[in-house]
Amino acid sequence: MRRSFPARVALALLALPLIAGCGNKVTAPAPGMTATTADDIVVQSVASLAVVSGDFQYAISTTPQSAPAGARQVMPVRALWDTSFVHNGLTFEASRNFYDADDNLLPGYGPLAVRLHWTSRAYGTYVGERDTASVGHEAILDVRGIQAGQDTLQFDGACHDTLQNTFRSLDDTRMRYFLWVSSTTIDAVRFLKSSSTGWPISGTATFTVSADRLRSNDRADVEAHFDATVVITFTGTPQALVVVNGSYQYLWNVSTGYITRLSV
Repeated sequence: MRRSFPARVALALLALPLIAGCGNKVTAPAPGMTATTADDIVVQSVASLAVVSGDFQYAISTTPQSAPAGARQVMPVRALWDTSFVHNGLTFEASRNFYDADDNLLPGYGPLAVRLHWTSRAYGTYVGERDTASVGHEAILDVRGIQAGQDTLQFDGACHDTLQNTFRSLDDTRMRYFLWVSSTTIDAVRFLKSSSTGWPISGTATFTVSADRLRSNDRADVEAHFDATVVITFTGTPQALVVVNGSYQYLWNVSTGYITRLSV
């Protein structure tokens, strides 16, 4: 089974909802989940990362690249922060704070800064290649490796997302309507600042999901409810491993956007 997503969603993935403790309580995986339902869950897990791409793209674009000794330091662009911006049809309101190695708050970015703390919220309608979703999003991210001499960024944190989503199924045979609520934890998701490939070199993202499958685009028209745990593991290659409820495995090609089911 395959499903493609636009390249900008792949970049979002780097941003994996980062983390730490917002959102739903953790629930045991629902018994008897079918392969078709797992397909729906993995499609939405990938699509939801497009929301976080706004957080990540701006965080990445305003951190200095690795520079040789003696090179002129490139300072982040402050105009993109502590303000609002539009990304993928969503309005983001974001702020940032910088901290030194002793966790002291700094007045701004400078030679002592080792950590960026990012908070944001976003709202609006996301329209993807096959997805249309009304979105509510909140994120708390910590970004390390922001020094000019570092070549790798590491993201940790958490986000909470609510999407009312209309999308085409993984096998392209039917339209799906879902109300999706998730909390996502990111653990040591790392990627090279200089990378042009758009995929992380390591780390995991774990979604705790509460979802209603709807008969129509009316959120009160519930057909079935599902609780799920989705773990995405980045391997340093274009292929990320996605596991739904510990049983259903998929490969997500972060570069092309294709999703392939490995097990049923």
